[in-house]
Amino acid sequence: MPGAPSREKPVSIEKAGEETLRIVWEDGVVSDFHVAALRRACPCAGCVDEWSGKRTLDPLSVLESVRPIRIEPVGRYALRIVWSDHHDTGIYSFEYLRSLADGKSPKGE
Repeated sequence: MPGAPSREKPVSIEKAGEETLRIVWEDGVVSDFHVAALRRACPCAGCVDEWSGKRTLDPLSVLESVRPIRIEPVGRYALRIVWSDHHDTGIYSFEYLRSLADGKSPKGE
Protein backbone atom coordinates (compact mmCIF):
# COMPACT_ATOMS: atom_id res chain seq x y z
CA MET A 1 0.00 0.00 0.00
CA PRO A 2 1.53 3.34 -1.01
CA GLY A 3 2.45 5.57 1.89
CA ALA A 4 2.26 2.76 4.46
CA PRO A 5 5.35 2.37 6.64
CA SER A 6 7.67 -0.50 5.81
CA ARG A 7 8.03 -3.06 8.58
CA GLU A 8 11.57 -3.79 7.56
CA LYS A 9 13.16 -0.37 7.28
CA PRO A 10 15.06 0.91 10.31
CA VAL A 11 14.82 4.55 11.28
CA SER A 12 17.61 4.24 13.86
CA ILE A 13 20.30 1.76 14.80
CA GLU A 14 22.15 2.35 18.05
CA LYS A 15 24.08 0.78 20.87
CA ALA A 16 21.81 0.30 23.90
CA GLY A 17 24.32 -0.92 26.45
CA GLU A 18 27.43 -3.07 26.12
CA GLU A 19 25.53 -6.17 25.01
CA THR A 20 22.60 -4.72 23.09
CA LEU A 21 22.05 -3.39 19.59
CA ARG A 22 18.75 -1.53 19.25
CA ILE A 23 16.88 -1.03 16.00
CA VAL A 24 13.82 1.18 15.78
CA TRP A 25 11.74 0.23 12.75
CA GLU A 26 9.70 2.54 10.57
CA ASP A 27 6.46 1.02 11.94
CA GLY A 28 7.50 2.05 15.48
CA VAL A 29 8.59 -1.36 16.77
CA VAL A 30 11.77 -1.31 18.87
CA SER A 31 13.96 -4.42 18.65
CA ASP A 32 16.81 -5.12 21.08
CA PHE A 33 19.35 -7.71 19.93
CA HIS A 34 21.82 -9.39 22.28
CA VAL A 35 25.02 -8.94 20.28
CA ALA A 36 26.45 -12.43 20.93
CA ALA A 37 23.15 -13.98 19.80
CA LEU A 38 23.23 -11.78 16.71
CA ARG A 39 26.77 -12.95 15.92
CA ARG A 40 25.62 -16.58 16.32
CA ALA A 41 22.79 -15.87 13.87
CA CYS A 42 25.18 -14.69 11.14
CA PRO A 43 23.70 -15.66 7.77
CA CYS A 44 26.95 -15.76 5.77
CA ALA A 45 28.19 -18.76 3.77
CA GLY A 46 30.86 -19.40 6.40
CA CYS A 47 28.21 -19.80 9.09
CA VAL A 48 25.39 -21.41 7.08
CA ASP A 49 25.73 -24.03 4.34
CA GLU A 50 24.63 -22.35 1.11
CA TRP A 51 23.03 -25.50 -0.32
CA SER A 52 21.22 -26.99 2.64
CA GLY A 53 20.66 -23.85 4.71
CA LYS A 54 21.98 -25.77 7.75
CA ARG A 55 23.87 -23.69 10.28
CA THR A 56 27.52 -24.75 10.30
CA LEU A 57 28.74 -22.27 12.93
CA ASP A 58 29.12 -23.96 16.30
CA PRO A 59 27.34 -21.55 18.65
CA LEU A 60 29.70 -22.55 21.47
CA SER A 61 32.59 -21.15 19.43
CA VAL A 62 31.19 -17.61 19.78
CA LEU A 63 32.15 -16.09 23.11
CA GLU A 64 29.66 -14.02 25.10
CA SER A 65 32.23 -11.23 25.02
CA VAL A 66 32.00 -10.78 21.23
CA ARG A 67 31.07 -7.22 20.23
CA PRO A 68 30.46 -5.29 17.01
CA ILE A 69 33.51 -3.22 16.12
CA ARG A 70 31.90 -1.51 13.14
CA ILE A 71 28.44 -1.54 11.58
CA GLU A 72 28.18 -0.48 7.95
CA PRO A 73 25.15 -0.02 5.72
CA VAL A 74 24.91 -2.20 2.63
CA GLY A 75 22.83 -0.23 0.18
CA ARG A 76 19.38 0.44 1.59
CA TYR A 77 18.66 -3.15 2.53
CA ALA A 78 21.21 -4.51 5.00
CA LEU A 79 23.99 -4.10 7.54
CA ARG A 80 27.47 -5.55 7.49
CA ILE A 81 28.89 -6.07 10.95
CA VAL A 82 32.58 -6.37 11.73
CA TRP A 83 32.89 -8.38 14.95
CA SER A 84 35.56 -8.39 17.65
CA ASP A 85 36.28 -12.06 16.78
CA HIS A 86 37.40 -10.78 13.33
CA HIS A 87 34.36 -12.21 11.53
CA ASP A 88 33.17 -9.71 8.93
CA THR A 89 31.48 -11.52 6.05
CA GLY A 90 27.91 -11.54 7.30
CA ILE A 91 25.38 -9.28 5.63
CA TYR A 92 22.27 -8.97 7.77
CA SER A 93 19.37 -7.87 5.57
CA PHE A 94 16.76 -5.72 7.26
CA GLU A 95 14.22 -8.42 6.40
CA TYR A 96 16.37 -11.02 8.19
CA LEU A 97 16.92 -8.78 11.23
CA ARG A 98 13.20 -8.10 11.48
CA SER A 99 12.43 -11.83 11.27
CA LEU A 100 14.89 -12.44 14.13
CA ALA A 101 13.27 -9.64 16.11
CA ASP A 102 9.84 -11.12 15.46
CA GLY A 103 11.04 -14.44 16.91
CA LYS A 104 11.37 -16.42 13.70
CA SER A 105 14.42 -18.66 13.83
CA PRO A 106 16.99 -18.51 11.05
CA LYS A 107 16.69 -21.10 8.29
CA GLY A 108 18.28 -24.40 9.19
CA GLU A 109 17.76 -24.15 12.95
